[in-house]
Amino acid sequence: MIQIVQLLLSLSILVILHELGHYLAAKFFGCRVEKFYLFMDWPYALFKKKIGETEFGIGCAPLGGYVKIAGFVDESMDSKGFESEPEEWELRAKPAWQRLIIMLGGIFVNIILAWFIYSMIAFSWGEKYTPMSGLVDGFSFSPSAKKIGFADGDQILSVDGKRLTEYDPMLMSVILFEGAKNITVLRNGFEKNIEIRESVVNEIIKGIEKGSGPFMSPNIRWIVGGFVDSSPSKKSGVEVGDRILAIDSLSTLFYQPQAIFEYLSSKAKATVSLKVNRGFNTLLIDVPVGDDGKIGIFPSNSEYEKLRSYSFFNSFSAGLDKTIRIVKMYVGQIKTMFNPSTGAYKHMGGFISIGQMFPSDWNWLVFWSMTALLSIILAIMNLLPIPALDGGHALIAIVEIFSGKKIPLKVLMPLQVAGMVFLLGLVLYANGMDIWRLFN
Repeated sequence: MIQIVQLLLSLSILVILHELGHYLAAKFFGCRVEKFYLFMDWPYALFKKKIGETEFGIGCAPLGGYVKIAGFVDESMDSKGFESEPEEWELRAKPAWQRLIIMLGGIFVNIILAWFIYSMIAFSWGEKYTPMSGLVDGFSFSPSAKKIGFADGDQILSVDGKRLTEYDPMLMSVILFEGAKNITVLRNGFEKNIEIRESVVNEIIKGIEKGSGPFMSPNIRWIVGGFVDSSPSKKSGVEVGDRILAIDSLSTLFYQPQAIFEYLSSKAKATVSLKVNRGFNTLLIDVPVGDDGKIGIFPSNSEYEKLRSYSFFNSFSAGLDKTIRIVKMYVGQIKTMFNPSTGAYKHMGGFISIGQMFPSDWNWLVFWSMTALLSIILAIMNLLPIPALDGGHALIAIVEIFSGKKIPLKVLMPLQVAGMVFLLGLVLYANGMDIWRLFN
């Protein structure tokens, strides 16, 4: 329930501000805005109130929202009155450059919102980072990554000649989705260059899709940082600061959540033996596994992570850097998603996948981080040149700017219908994949 509430609150904030961007731009250029809705009022509105010329409301279908600008064929598909000459307060009466700005208003607000949120996160919580020099055990790699030359224990030094001083959790995205060509690693005291080709990237993504594990993960030692309430590990004698070396025969020299979770899930209600390093001693501690396949331990990254603080004004520079990195990452993922040869489209998810990204307990840092990420996703998705999306309408305005001619309604309507059908199919597919994964 907490995940659902966080999802709805986050999406509501994003939709309202996105539509506010369109609303303010339309009003600035003298357009009449007939409706401003959070969620779709199909077939009816839960709440509505007319203020001035605009009807503000909340729809019954919790899917996005919209502003209805006079003289604009939007999600409502209402073209009534378009056969007459346009009034001066209609969007169709405005120059194409003004219509372009109005169409991009929501996207602009979403990017600015993400920048502001990331800036306030940096100011309020600071920024955790891991120096690359601290990752002395290097990285572990998937089988497909090893095929192109990586080896477990490699320390990554640079990407396309740019020296890395800090570990970026989005490093995998930089390598796979942002066109990196050469990676320099340190192996057994010697530097080695690894070439990344596009055909190889596709094979790596296919390998990940088939369950070969993450492309790469830093080798972080599994140190006990704390315990959940009624932790079976704590009751059995495990202490904060212990390093867990193995669970039964499963080596855990480094913390690999997926392998650990899968093994413990298979041992639910059973007892496992933890091999623990404590000071100069190595201990074997028997721990009962809970019904949920957990042993009640929080890992600690304090050995690796540092905290960087920002003043109020400096936080905006940090927020901008984070926004740019996330935009690059998601643009790369979109390119990969629409490349059928990668099979990445099979990883698409809908509301269930998004909801599961929020924690099951309320955490403001995670909530605002997720809201900023979703704001960027909403902006980029809306920028796609698909009819019925802001990017599609913006493309039409750009065509009219360069051609000097308006595209007739008899062309616009079929484009809008095609765009709506495509988007509906995309939503059904993404949410259908969520449901399929729940039962498989």
